[in-house]
Amino acid sequence: MRRLHAAYLAVLFMALTLATAGPAHAADAGGQKTRILILNSYHPYYTWSDNELIGIVETLHRARPDIEPTVEYLDCKYFPKMEHFGKIRDLFIQKYRNVTIPLIIAADNPALDFALKYRDAIFPGTPIVFCGINGFEPAMIKGQRNVTGVAERLDVRGTVELMLKVHPATRHIFVIHDYTSTGLATRRQAEEDLRGFKSPVAIRYMDNLTTDGMLRQLSSLSTDSLVLALSYSRDRDGRVFDHTKIAQLLGERSPVPVYGGHEERIGHGIIGGSLLGGRQHGAQAAEMALEVLNGRDIATLPVYTGQTARVMFDYTQLTRFHIPVSRLPYGCTLVNRPVSFYERYTRLVWTTIFVIASLGMIITLLILNISQSRRAAQELALKAGELEKSNAELKEFNMLAYHDLQEPLRVIGGFVQLLEKRYKGKLDREADEFIAIIVANVSHLKHLFNDLLAYLNLGRQPVRHVPLDGAEIVTSALAGLEEMIARRGAVVTHAPFPELTGDRQLLVMLLRNLLENALKFSWETPVISINCHRAEDQHIISVQDNGFGIAPEYQEKIFLLFKKLHNRDEYPGTGIGLAICKRIVELHGGKIWLESEPDKGSTFFFSLPAR
Repeated sequence: MRRLHAAYLAVLFMALTLATAGPAHAADAGGQKTRILILNSYHPYYTWSDNELIGIVETLHRARPDIEPTVEYLDCKYFPKMEHFGKIRDLFIQKYRNVTIPLIIAADNPALDFALKYRDAIFPGTPIVFCGINGFEPAMIKGQRNVTGVAERLDVRGTVELMLKVHPATRHIFVIHDYTSTGLATRRQAEEDLRGFKSPVAIRYMDNLTTDGMLRQLSSLSTDSLVLALSYSRDRDGRVFDHTKIAQLLGERSPVPVYGGHEERIGHGIIGGSLLGGRQHGAQAAEMALEVLNGRDIATLPVYTGQTARVMFDYTQLTRFHIPVSRLPYGCTLVNRPVSFYERYTRLVWTTIFVIASLGMIITLLILNISQSRRAAQELALKAGELEKSNAELKEFNMLAYHDLQEPLRVIGGFVQLLEKRYKGKLDREADEFIAIIVANVSHLKHLFNDLLAYLNLGRQPVRHVPLDGAEIVTSALAGLEEMIARRGAVVTHAPFPELTGDRQLLVMLLRNLLENALKFSWETPVISINCHRAEDQHIISVQDNGFGIAPEYQEKIFLLFKKLHNRDEYPGTGIGLAICKRIVELHGGKIWLESEPDKGSTFFFSLPAR
């Protein structure tokens, strides 16, 4: 509880600090703050009024950083007879004699009573905006000028209807409230809201008891009963209770579910209800105050008496009383609900799905490969010589593929043992099974990263800068694409090439990747031209095609890892080829770029130093 109070105080302190530290409002040419007075009926650490104050200050500061709120506490929970008001009046007369206060915000009933009674003596004619007023009636402000605000109206009827919907077997409702002016006001409102309420349920209001007497009645309730806690902050013996404290006490001692009307109690012992929150309530009053400060006639702002409650439930209490979430109304707020495995590990779940799908694809390819091997073996059995040699090469390939699959399986085994040792039993059974699947499959991503490994290996060995026959580089690059060229019916031409300097293996890979892209992403008959010219100390080599072209906004992105402009089902590939090209060019001290327009083909350029 001390930590909770400290948290309230910290938020309130930050809000007040921001309100006094912000820049002056543009309309305040002299740089002076607009000082308003907030009358708090109670004391610090009383969560309802603390939340009201936070909502007020936050809203004021967000709209008008020049506003400087001054908070005065009236301490009426400990002094409910308000006999000290006369001395506070005398103090305020002396304290604010030379202070201009353009507006007063009165939070809760005692503050409004004080403001209405002594305004003319302390702040003559100053507008008053109130909030947190229980049992509001227009007669309360009859004959008073420049007064408006937000009435605190609990959604009693909505909460009772909610109780009976969630607990249809209920036959008794025990209503708890204190006998202060606030508590009796909430009782009168409840009686008014439930007048004419058609239900076989008997509603009983508590007598003026001590807290111990109230708890004894509470412990004797039958199983077909529910509890509705209205305002209860001071018992017959004068003991003062905060919202969170009374909610905790009721939750611990009640054998049946306890519902409430204030959001400050949720998560501390009540099961739920249609709840009114102090923070939102205070913010609503602050919005009205801002309109007055900005020049609106307060007489045009009627008192707001509507509902601002929201339906909330505490998952911990639902579990305690074995109430399924399916009984709750759609759209309600649920606090203390455990985070599901999917919510906590969403990325991991989708990664797992991707890994499993990838593994399925790899297994499918392996099965197809094995099937092809078997068919090839049957054909090779009828041949000799060269066919037998081809069969041996195919077997060797299968052995290599098998070996590559063994390594991730070994790694998976190690991770399974580690995860089971560290997490087994700490989550639920489903989570244990899920983690086992995840760990078993993640390692298989290694198969998808082969191209990435090739990319990372670039540069690990020193690049050989040796004289090379440029025409031979082009011929070697084309040699690996003969079948694809024939199949596409492509027309490939190249100009005479000078001597180049670089690493033969890397330059062949570079040119082959660019040619393969040109073949893949061209129309029915690809027309490709390879050229080279010298510009100062650089050789500029280009590969031009008549393909689809690339829009300007994608021309930088395609050189990044895993960036593809087409669906993998339409045009297979890993999205790493152009990244490899860029890396090879950079290792040679050059640059790579392209010129392209959609439907007009592309020309990829790269430069190599001329040595």
